[in-house]
Amino acid sequence: MPTSGHDTRNAIARLIGLTLMADGELADGELAALDRHDIPGLVGLSRDALLRAVADLSAELLDESAEARVAVLDPAHIDALLDAVTNPQQRLLVIRAMVVLAKSDGSISDPEQSLLRRALERWHLTLDDVVA
Repeated sequence: MPTSGHDTRNAIARLIGLTLMADGELADGELAALDRHDIPGLVGLSRDALLRAVADLSAELLDESAEARVAVLDPAHIDALLDAVTNPQQRLLVIRAMVVLAKSDGSISDPEQSLLRRALERWHLTLDDVVA
């Protein structure tokens, strides 16, 4: 079943949000990279919409933590978000944005690597595709 444009934009925003939060820390460098690289514009979102989605995702994760079930990188959740982005060009833009954000604080943490690997595998992309 095809996803609507809204579902795709929401999934993209949440994937960006997961990238920002994957290592458990929302670093200033990551937020600065959003603007420096115009990540919202590159993935077709307004900055406000992207930050709102990140805030919503944070709130949901906090609600889950109150129930002792925090799983920022829950595979089923990530796969659903990845599957909502069906356009190959959008996928490339999103994974490139995710890589830029993951690297923006100076290193790519294990959880960020896990998220990036999952996206590459799910979307049948290689690092060569991303840096081309």
